[in-house]
Amino acid sequence: MIRSSIRRSARSQIAAQGEPMVWLSGGMFAIACLMIVSLLAFVLWQGLWTLWPRTYSIYGRKDGTLVGGELYAKASLEGQDTLYLRTGNYDVSNQHFAYVSSSELVEQSGWLAPDLWLVERKEWGNLYGFPKQLSWSQADPEDFVRLVHEGMRQTAKIDRELGEAKNELKRIDQHIAEARLGIRRVELAEKIDLQRAAETGSLEGLSPSARDAVSNLGLRNRQADETMVEINDRIAGLEAQRAERTVVFELPILDPLGTITADWADLRAGRLRDPTGLAELLGAAKDSSGLSFSAEPMGDGGLSEPGVEDQRLVCKVTIPGEPTRRLMIRRLEDGRVSVEAFREHSILLADMVRFFPTNRLGIFQRLGVYASRWWEFLSGDPREAGMEGGFFPAIWGTVVMTIVMSLAVMPFGVLAALYMREYAKSGWLLSVIRISINNLAGVPSIVYGVFGLSFFCYIVGGYIDGGPIKAGFEPWPSAAWFSALGGLAIVGLIAFAVSIFSGQAEARRSPLRTVLSWSAGLLWLLTLGLIVWLLVKSPHFHGFYEAQLPNPTFGKGCLLWAALTLSLLTLPVVIVATEEALSAVPNSLREGSYACGAGKWQTIHRIVLPYARPGIITGFILAMARGAGEVAPMMLVGAIPLATELPLDGEFPFLHGSRSFMHLGFQIYSLGFQSQNSEAAKPMVFTATLLLLSIVTVLNQTAIWLRASLRKRFQSSQF
Repeated sequence: MIRSSIRRSARSQIAAQGEPMVWLSGGMFAIACLMIVSLLAFVLWQGLWTLWPRTYSIYGRKDGTLVGGELYAKASLEGQDTLYLRTGNYDVSNQHFAYVSSSELVEQSGWLAPDLWLVERKEWGNLYGFPKQLSWSQADPEDFVRLVHEGMRQTAKIDRELGEAKNELKRIDQHIAEARLGIRRVELAEKIDLQRAAETGSLEGLSPSARDAVSNLGLRNRQADETMVEINDRIAGLEAQRAERTVVFELPILDPLGTITADWADLRAGRLRDPTGLAELLGAAKDSSGLSFSAEPMGDGGLSEPGVEDQRLVCKVTIPGEPTRRLMIRRLEDGRVSVEAFREHSILLADMVRFFPTNRLGIFQRLGVYASRWWEFLSGDPREAGMEGGFFPAIWGTVVMTIVMSLAVMPFGVLAALYMREYAKSGWLLSVIRISINNLAGVPSIVYGVFGLSFFCYIVGGYIDGGPIKAGFEPWPSAAWFSALGGLAIVGLIAFAVSIFSGQAEARRSPLRTVLSWSAGLLWLLTLGLIVWLLVKSPHFHGFYEAQLPNPTFGKGCLLWAALTLSLLTLPVVIVATEEALSAVPNSLREGSYACGAGKWQTIHRIVLPYARPGIITGFILAMARGAGEVAPMMLVGAIPLATELPLDGEFPFLHGSRSFMHLGFQIYSLGFQSQNSEAAKPMVFTATLLLLSIVTVLNQTAIWLRASLRKRFQSSQF
């Protein structure tokens, strides 16, 4: 009995000290940290590895074909390995990536061709091949690379000049479009057809503004006719210069030529006793005497499968007056050999972005290519629907949208929380409002996106563009609208008078004062409702951009509506965080301020808000973190896969709220689920995810630093 009571007391003492809960909570914390670290480590590894230049291996299939690619992954299923290869050469093979089973291959280790080059192109993805010929030079192989890089620099200069010429054409088109918009505005204002008047030349009887608009359009058209011919000729010349420089490559794709009789031992030794048959296959029988032949096995020391190492050779054949050709020679059973040629493919030099021997790079050269790719990724424009190139428009769009969203949500959230905490009287109504705000934090984000699309884009944006009709409202007749305007004035005067009388009631809590206060509030709500209703029913407002219809300006997804939609989504976060920060301010500080003679607003402005500022910044941080990563609303209210213009640039008015934009979260979704080849885009998805996490981290760290500096400043001012 004594021992059992001692054990029970020991167990109860451990439970009383909370040891089991300490271990349980510590274990849950460790699991949570492990999950977060594992996720970040996986994204970090996949994202950083994507842009690293890999080696390109060529494998021989048992059916006689070749398959080559950069090895991205290797999986084992039922004892067989499956290789996931980035094959490239999409315009020839119609695939970026391929799964290849090891049972299909003759050799398990691929052939690392030392003279194979990787070409990153502006279109069609990467090209892997053996450089063969330049269209503008018969250079030796030693000078081939130098000439290609010099040509790339020259074509880059041509591309810059071509871009400048096209920008000039774009500016001319914009000037003409502005003149036509001016005519359209005059037509809408004066109810006349200026276009027909300009064509017929009958300008008599028109107003001065109408004549000026027609004259302006005529002047712009004459100026355009004078300059566009010159610019188009210049563009044609530059395009011709771009098209005249091409590079021919031999791809690791075999085209059969035929069979010849040859001694296999001589071929392996790099000799060809009778080159006539091979020359005939190549279409150069007359030059067979000068044919040069060399051979090498596929791989280092032959194929890896035992007994097959003498079955296949890669040969280089040079005929006088022609570039060197690469052939695949396969041994047959009857003493003959089959000859297959590597397929030739030419590309424009102007379409080449990078050009390097992917299998001969040293570690420092690979680091140079890796750094160059990262710089392009952070500062360049996207290529191949975002699967290649840079993400700068998406980075810029994400940052600008997050900042605009934060600037919109912070004033509303802070003022709402300030009123509920410092001014509003506690009661059932305030409790219902607080519960509703907390419930809004749990509403799915796609609901906010649907609301933003239907309200902001279609109703508010349509009203701004084309007035009530464009927003889906039927305007009232003019007489009825002016009658309602008079009613609004009467209701507003009554509300104003009732508000004055409610403030002059003698008893502070008298029934009359209560009735008057409620009546004034209802009357002001009625006045506000009438103002909104008169705006949407106005027959005299036709929008600010009526001349540009049916092309919408604000009646579509754009930066402004995306920022406002995400402001609604993050508003509960800011309100709750601000209220908690305000409630943490000691009442003694308020009472001390009142004792010194300060008023309500002076106390809030000088005492409460500075003390609560770090907590308010915490809400700002949480709002930014959630808003920057939201994708579902962005799909509906502004984000697009490819934007040609930035939402913030050097063109007046600099911040363009009516423009659609690219967003990193939407780019991740678009690449992963809407691209032409999701498997090919998967590596770039991880890199974009890493970039989005980095941007959110930088924004949050900036806000945390600001909060810490404010807290330090406030603490240093205390006694």
